[in-house]
Amino acid sequence: MFNKYEPPKVQSGSLRTPIVFFELTPSNGPEQGENVKTIVHECFAEIYNPSMKDMEKLKTVNTKQAMTINIRDTKGEYLPTNKHSVEILDYRYKDVVWNVIEVRPDFENNAFITILLGVMI
Repeated sequence: MFNKYEPPKVQSGSLRTPIVFFELTPSNGPEQGENVKTIVHECFAEIYNPSMKDMEKLKTVNTKQAMTINIRDTKGEYLPTNKHSVEILDYRYKDVVWNVIEVRPDFENNAFITILLGVMI
């Protein structure tokens, strides 16, 4: 009868690192290969190393670096897809463009989204 309260693993105070989601679209100019970066969402995230489950998912994709992030669920205002890229606004990851590999909504808590990121080879 006496259940011990366990706080959620991810809380709002855990989201400390600013990140930017963006899309790369081809430019209209004559130069081939130039892309225009369009920002689609900015937020704070909790960043940590991939778990074993994430590592199994990464076996199918050629990545040289991987990261897992948690962001607050915007309830439909923004839904990340694998067409988006991420820039982590931290000096340790300066000029690194991360690709979204997998998006996992948290159906139990319904407050956060877990995203697997990777830097392609």
